Amino acid sequence: MVIKESARSSCAKLHLARAAALATCLLGALAYAEPARLHHYSVAVDQGLVTMRVRACFSGTPPRRLVAASTDAEDALEKAELEGAKRAFATNGTEMRLGSLPNGACIAYAVDLGRFADNPGKARSAQRVGGDLVTDLGTWFWRPDSLEADEEIDVEFELPAGISVSTPWQIITTPDGRAAHRVGHGPYDWPAAVAFGHFSEYILELPQTRLRVSVLGESKLEPARITDWLRRAAAAVTTLYGRFPVPAVQILVVPGARGNEPVPWAYVLRGGGPSAHFFVNQNRPGQELDADWTAVHELSHLLLPYVLSTDAWLSEGAASYFEHVLRARAGTIDAQEAWQRIHDGFKRGMQSARGQSLADATERMYRSGAFLRVYWEGAAMMLLADQRLRSRTGGRQSLDSALDALQHCCLSPEVGWSGREVFSKLDELTGTTVFAELYEEYVRSAALPDVAEADRLLGLQVTADGKVVLLDEGPQRATRDAIMRGTGRGSTPPGQAAGAAQVNPGRQ
Repeated sequence: MVIKESARSSCAKLHLARAAALATCLLGALAYAEPARLHHYSVAVDQGLVTMRVRACFSGTPPRRLVAASTDAEDALEKAELEGAKRAFATNGTEMRLGSLPNGACIAYAVDLGRFADNPGKARSAQRVGGDLVTDLGTWFWRPDSLEADEEIDVEFELPAGISVSTPWQIITTPDGRAAHRVGHGPYDWPAAVAFGHFSEYILELPQTRLRVSVLGESKLEPARITDWLRRAAAAVTTLYGRFPVPAVQILVVPGARGNEPVPWAYVLRGGGPSAHFFVNQNRPGQELDADWTAVHELSHLLLPYVLSTDAWLSEGAASYFEHVLRARAGTIDAQEAWQRIHDGFKRGMQSARGQSLADATERMYRSGAFLRVYWEGAAMMLLADQRLRSRTGGRQSLDSALDALQHCCLSPEVGWSGREVFSKLDELTGTTVFAELYEEYVRSAALPDVAEADRLLGLQVTADGKVVLLDEGPQRATRDAIMRGTGRGSTPPGQAAGAAQVNPGRQ
């Protein structure tokens, strides 16, 4: 998550549940494959984007209860009843008790989002963006709390003419040619957003991925400017190991943000599938958007699986390190500027929240404001891991190769990890103890990472006034250059990335 340096932050604390990993990742609309038990949801939205009417039909024995992820769901619910019978269902907070229902039963419920859409204090549940609406999925989606391996939910939308929908779910094509959204097996309480409105969706194709971009509201920036910025950022991420880490991403761009930066605020969500939300200050010059690092930072989060917010030092540290490394590889900035920005971050971070462990700083950062310490100590650990891996293995291993292996084995969108679990897996994949050593050195300790020795080996000199100089000497100068150059395996040069195809799905 990004709220620039004044209040830089990671995503809000999420309740974590374990779920089975996906067996196969596919691009684009999936071919229809009916599981043993398939529940069907139909969601109808009115023209004013205020009322939602949901019909849920269950295959086999219905669940005895449904749950919603948001505490506002009960207030938004107008009524819920068994279809074809005069039986209403009671709610208790985020639980709707169904009791015993006949096989194949359907329930119908209505949700009023109007009470939230125009209330700034409830923007997290529903927010107007011009004539469009962004909703918290947990405010209106009542569902079983978990699904068995052979069980799935498909959602179809009934939309008024000219209204589109954007979800983080996988889009599949039913046998009769209709578009449906498959919910998957991720934890029900991971945050997700669904947008409705008069927007068009732009499909950005990159190696092994599709970015589904929706620009909400009325933006002063041309869609081509926004999609080109996002395409270049995603292409920069592909320079890590030649492909984008996940097969599809929902991207919502919201204009109207205020601040001195072109993108004052952004974050990544994992509920229902990967998604990134960017809040753009459209009053800033367009060329500032092209030079901004925010999109690379956010999309770099997807190089890791979902990491618990209590270990945000890992997810935010990796994104902070790669936001500059990958832009250097893509040619957006040169190597000297990348090293300068990284070391400037180290300096700011190490001056923050001294006297406490990184784990404690992370746990308290929302209360104490120690975001810089969390982000940049995490980034320093990434640099040290990269340098040590390359040194100990004679260049055969690197942070690049470690994350490449992690993507192949373990980047399920449905399973969350602790920082220790990720580091243990990375050691297993690389056949080293580099990550365990870093964890023991710094996560539970008040000691700050000392990058001075790594700088000496890499041929980096930090002058008294903070300027980073790239020296001609240094035992690992080649490693320094390799970090900013990358392997280039299969990557798409940013200027040659595929164009954007405009899709307006309308009624689905």
